[in-house]
Amino acid sequence: MKLLSNSLMFLPLLALALTAVSSLKYSRNDFPPGFVFGSGTSAYQVEGAADEDGRTPSIWDVFAHAGHSGVAAGNVACDQYHKYKEDVKLMADMGLEAYRFSISWSRLLPSGRGPINPKGLQYYNNLIDELITHGIQPHVTLHHFDLPQALEDEYGGWLSQEIVTSIFFQRWNVFKF
Repeated sequence: MKLLSNSLMFLPLLALALTAVSSLKYSRNDFPPGFVFGSGTSAYQVEGAADEDGRTPSIWDVFAHAGHSGVAAGNVACDQYHKYKEDVKLMADMGLEAYRFSISWSRLLPSGRGPINPKGLQYYNNLIDELITHGIQPHVTLHHFDLPQALEDEYGGWLSQEIVTSIFFQRWNVFKF
């Protein structure tokens, strides 16, 4: 009973503290010159279109579909694959100056190595062009924990030295285009 009583006394204090914090307002002038306002995502969390245009499963797809509690599958996600223009406009409307996103290895190189998936490459080129059109700096992450399942099956994932060749091939192809 005493615990309940103490908890009830704590709630008004918590509410007061949250109100005070939420009323703080910041402006760009509160940050040093040159500070870049941006946001970031990972391909698996936002792209969706998991089974479209040649994308193959990543280790996250397999893990999420295995029924692990609390893990949402990224089949649709935020559907950025189809809505990237709307998403970039929202970023611009918010005043973002930079956007960090990851390139899905499984979308760009479905087998983990060549050949390049032209539709995957086109998607990332379109996204980057749209960001630049809106004055938003693109920042790319080449790997965000979404190893193609084909490489996991073939090599045992990151435990194999053989994966180094595949990583090099992926990086080379990203920078080539």
